Amino acid sequence: MTKSDIPPDIVGLSFIRKLGRGGYADVFLYDQATPQRKVAVKVLRETGLSAATIDRFTAEANAMARLEHPYIVPVYTTGTTVDHRPYLAMMYYPRPSLAERARAERFSVAETLKLGIQLGAAVETAHRAGLLHRDIKPANVLTDAYGRPGLTDFGIAGQLAAGDEDDVGVSVPWSPPETLYATAPASVRSDVYSLAATLWHLLVGRSPFEVPGGENTPFALMRRIRDVPAPSTGRADVPASLDRLLRAAMGKDAAVRPSSAFEFVGALQAIEQEMRLPRTPLELASAEHHSNQARAYDGGDRTQVRAPQRISPDTALPPVNPVSGAAFGPDPAAQETRRSNRSVAPIAAYDEQVIGQTVLRGAPEDPSIAPPPSTPKRSILLVAVGLAVVAAIAGIIWVVVTQPAPQRTDPTVTVTAPPPEIEQPVPAPGTPAVSCRRKSTTVRCSWTYSNALSDDQFEWRPAGSNQRIPTKQASVSFASQSPACIEVRVIRKDGSYVANDWTKGCSK
Repeated sequence: MTKSDIPPDIVGLSFIRKLGRGGYADVFLYDQATPQRKVAVKVLRETGLSAATIDRFTAEANAMARLEHPYIVPVYTTGTTVDHRPYLAMMYYPRPSLAERARAERFSVAETLKLGIQLGAAVETAHRAGLLHRDIKPANVLTDAYGRPGLTDFGIAGQLAAGDEDDVGVSVPWSPPETLYATAPASVRSDVYSLAATLWHLLVGRSPFEVPGGENTPFALMRRIRDVPAPSTGRADVPASLDRLLRAAMGKDAAVRPSSAFEFVGALQAIEQEMRLPRTPLELASAEHHSNQARAYDGGDRTQVRAPQRISPDTALPPVNPVSGAAFGPDPAAQETRRSNRSVAPIAAYDEQVIGQTVLRGAPEDPSIAPPPSTPKRSILLVAVGLAVVAAIAGIIWVVVTQPAPQRTDPTVTVTAPPPEIEQPVPAPGTPAVSCRRKSTTVRCSWTYSNALSDDQFEWRPAGSNQRIPTKQASVSFASQSPACIEVRVIRKDGSYVANDWTKGCSK
């Protein structure tokens, strides 16, 4: 057992087993006595570490502790071991990390989109708190007992406003060129790049610029990350829109990437909708939501204060809007204008609202003025008119009841248009067939292959050499006094395909 495998003594914790190791710290699983639960404890590996290393470890604890989000691993406590090494205790995530899963399986498009939206919300939360992660990769996404992701290891997290780019470790395969070559300070768009590279990895099973069977040293990867366009996933079930989004988010120039994790997540949600998948919600703190709501309502849609209304006892209250709580009905300013334009407004008059309409009532009549007495003739006339009205109403009811019901036609069924066809990815080029002919002292070689594109590019070299000579033509000519052989490979111009193997052809 090495020194790093020996669990440190921590008051109140009982060692269970070692979980893993990082660049300068080890992670152990402990049983916590109070409150009783399992915790993952990250401990600095060595004693006598530099102040900068301890400060960075402390910064990680502080950064993670102040970030509260469903998809960020929570920190429970920090402290010092018996042998005086700093540690932090975190929630234990028992299931494999995304890196472990990616080695054993290929993630579906639906799950990748869902994870991208969940992790994007976590990254956006960190950015709104003023923190960059700067090391997003599959290994830093844990999985809890319910299958939910948890972003961890803010060990190189830094303030957004900090301009200091001291020597901080980065994980080369998922890092953008500006952080690898220190051409610009890390930014929000740098984290967007790493998140996109992580999703690409989940779909393909390897980091974006790793070449199977090729040279994949850190320096070789750094050169490709700087010089080669971000490749396509090459999966037929990945929609072209997702392929384009991931490649744009991994652009060499940070300015062409989505401007924020929030914007990147919105694009992922749009792709979910395009694929007719259930929509994954964007989970951000409610305070942000309320702030956005306040800004949205800060325009002309403010709540208006109405003047007191006098309601007659025999008048119902106007209907109320259940959303705003305000009464439906005419605008109070318009009512006031109409009232002010009236030429006669008796002092004793009052307004009565009846379903949003204002009725002007005259002043009550003088009770001292008696109404004229009714006469028998007038009563007979009123009775006759009443009987005529009743007869007319009865006739109308008879016509309505006896009239056959009109034929009702079924409403026209609206057929939803089928979803648009998703652009299929271009198949990879076939293996070139190289033919060479020698004429005098000149050898001319040409090649053909299936699935060729007009802008394909090529590299060739003399057989057995380490040269790589680029050309845009599917043929080359060179001087040779004897039969010669060359090797050729095809490269897509957009970087979506680079052949790993060379194809050989010889002249006679």
